[in-house]
Amino acid sequence: MSNMKRLFLAISILVCCIGLSAQTKNAAYLAYIEKYRDMAIQQQIKHKVPAAITMAQGLLESNAGQSQLAVEANNHFGIKCASDWVGLTYTKDDDAKDECFRKYATPADSYEDHSLFLKRKRYASLFTLPIGDYKDWAYGLKACGYATDPKYADKLIRLIELYELQKLTLDTTLINAGLVSEKDTTWQNTQNDKILHDKHVGEESINDDYSYLIQEDIAINSKHNFQRINGIRCVIANDGDTYASLAIQFNMYERTLRKYNDASDTRNLKPGDIVYIFPKKNKASRKTPYYYFREGDDAWKISQRFGIKLRSLYKLNGIPYGTKLTSTQRLDLR
Repeated sequence: MSNMKRLFLAISILVCCIGLSAQTKNAAYLAYIEKYRDMAIQQQIKHKVPAAITMAQGLLESNAGQSQLAVEANNHFGIKCASDWVGLTYTKDDDAKDECFRKYATPADSYEDHSLFLKRKRYASLFTLPIGDYKDWAYGLKACGYATDPKYADKLIRLIELYELQKLTLDTTLINAGLVSEKDTTWQNTQNDKILHDKHVGEESINDDYSYLIQEDIAINSKHNFQRINGIRCVIANDGDTYASLAIQFNMYERTLRKYNDASDTRNLKPGDIVYIFPKKNKASRKTPYYYFREGDDAWKISQRFGIKLRSLYKLNGIPYGTKLTSTQRLDLR
């Protein structure tokens, strides 16, 4: 084959690849982004909800503005009425028949109400995250119960990355105005994209049915090892870390961080300790229904290891809170 033919073949393949890549973006989605991008940015300025998250949810929940709910009720985020809603309503079958959804006069009203909806106590943990951390915002929305779809967070992340929605959160006008910085993110995939469940060591494996990409924190120069245990984001303490120093880095109150970790005022951090950035759960993973007490264990260590609240651990086992546990004792974790 001549050099010219090889060159022509290479160019043809490149053109085909570019065409296939372009086809992965839906024209209706692109039109929706162009139409509502300013609304999403304004919500970030006004309410600190990341524009990328707002836009991804709008795209997903409204099918780029083409869903029945969006067309007939201007509801772009699938928000249901709830007991405190006093506005217009729209009835539609969803998880059950004839469910009540909020109806708005304009899409702008829907965008505003979406932000106000997220500022409820239920979603308060989201606002402890950096505004540019779209991955944890996506996982946080799912964890807080915004949607029942188990793949909800992954769908949001794919939309953000495919349509480059992070450019909305980090819009140049916001950067120039000092309202956001490219440093306002705490995620960065490791070079090898390692998975937590690849780090199992026999019975030392921790809750492998909640496995996510290991993440590093750019804001603190990747100093810490971030993980998820029992679906909860946590960090592994380094030498010299204290609850106070970590609270400052995560923009939290020290008392809140200690509460999330059942840590009394007198408890100090040791290198290797697990520190949860969000509240632990009332029960452990399905794959760890029980645990046998070992020498050197205590109730707090067990509660940290499996991402379960200390009081819940005692309650599940019918043991008075604070009772010293005994060696070889079997503990129910669910």
